[in-house]
Amino acid sequence: METVPLTELVPALSALDGAVRAAAPERPSPGRLVRVEVPAPPVCPLEWLAAQSGVTRYYWRDRAGLFENAGLGEADVASPADGPETPSKLFAHLRRHLPEGPGEGRYYGGFRFQPGNGRPTQWQGFLGYRFVAPLLELHRKRGRTMLAATLRADDRGGLRDAADAARAALAAVGLAEAERPSPPRVLSREDLPDRAHWEKMVDRALAAFDRGKLEKVVLARETRFTTDRELDPVAVLQRLARSTRHSFCFCFHPARDRAFLGASPERLFRRTGRLLESEAVAGTCPRAPDPMADARLAEALLASEKDRREQGMVTAALRAVFDRLCDTVEADPEPGLLTLLHCRHLRTRISGMLRGDADDGALLEAFHPTPAVGGTPRGRALDWIAREEPFDRGLYAAPVGWVARDGLEFCVAIRSGLVRGDTLAVYNGAGIVPGSVPAEEWAEIETKMRNFLRVLRHDGQEHGA
Repeated sequence: METVPLTELVPALSALDGAVRAAAPERPSPGRLVRVEVPAPPVCPLEWLAAQSGVTRYYWRDRAGLFENAGLGEADVASPADGPETPSKLFAHLRRHLPEGPGEGRYYGGFRFQPGNGRPTQWQGFLGYRFVAPLLELHRKRGRTMLAATLRADDRGGLRDAADAARAALAAVGLAEAERPSPPRVLSREDLPDRAHWEKMVDRALAAFDRGKLEKVVLARETRFTTDRELDPVAVLQRLARSTRHSFCFCFHPARDRAFLGASPERLFRRTGRLLESEAVAGTCPRAPDPMADARLAEALLASEKDRREQGMVTAALRAVFDRLCDTVEADPEPGLLTLLHCRHLRTRISGMLRGDADDGALLEAFHPTPAVGGTPRGRALDWIAREEPFDRGLYAAPVGWVARDGLEFCVAIRSGLVRGDTLAVYNGAGIVPGSVPAEEWAEIETKMRNFLRVLRHDGQEHGA
């Protein structure tokens, strides 16, 4: 879609300021957010977000590129510090506060993969969950761009104060095109675990399979890059988005000292009314620049007994969830290919119509974690991960997404990274099953990391192993 310069937003910013003023005298329903929005020219939301500084920033783009949202500031935040304890109560809490009527009011956020495993962690400040309704938003849906403000107050005076805060934020919006600095120069790289320890971990998993303790376990790796400058998370995401396709792109930047971002190809689940959708994604092969060689790699993946067995475990687990919760279920009869720029995966799409009203908290607990990021059996695999992996996954491989009044969608936060100052920690994993070869699983993670390696390209070279 063609876009226009950020300066074209000036009339829309003025119109939104007027809409915020008009909203101030009104009294909302108790506890409910008030949202005002105005049409905007086709400005690129991510470019607009990159032009802002000194504020919390949030971004979400769906896999098909049909919905994109850039958010500034925080109208409302839900976290364990003062929020509900269970996902079901959390989702009910969020919907009680979402604005009524038309518009795209949503909370954006996610959950940790699982409670901390006691290992040293970079994830200080990231709680068990956190969801935000941004104060200002520029969003695009099916080619239509809107500028919006969300206000939180329980009485007329509080709403007026919220409107004043929104207008102050509007006045501070930057409209100068952000500079595109050269990619950061990598000073050092550290893999946790390193290759030797990784291969020992895989060997221990293979021994656990032989003893009948596990059928599959997903082992992850943290690769930490130290660079020559403090990293701007949105600039990192811009470069990541340019080297990614068919992926959910997201960035949660709640404080200057930390941000979580990624480009994940995998949907966890989406619910629209009673329609429930998910997919089983597992098995990986690299791409090749030569079309004939690339086609051979795709054919080999489709024919791979090991990869089909791994993908079949994920499919069976998801199908069991659908059979338990849905009246009618449809699934691809055979795995297809999910084709990305740097790799391919096997994928089986599944959908169904829920029986009765949905309990989104129960859905989340049923789907997360899938065998694609945890393993089989689920409980044993998670115990094994907590015991064996030498780092805390934090938000990696966890559910991140949005919650609206009539539905919600979460992706699996793989192909993701944590920005802290001049450090980018990248997380990727590989599914280990009987027959896995440690060196090949290490190479698979390198393939999955190529989009981040391009972000860190310097002097025309990728900084990788």
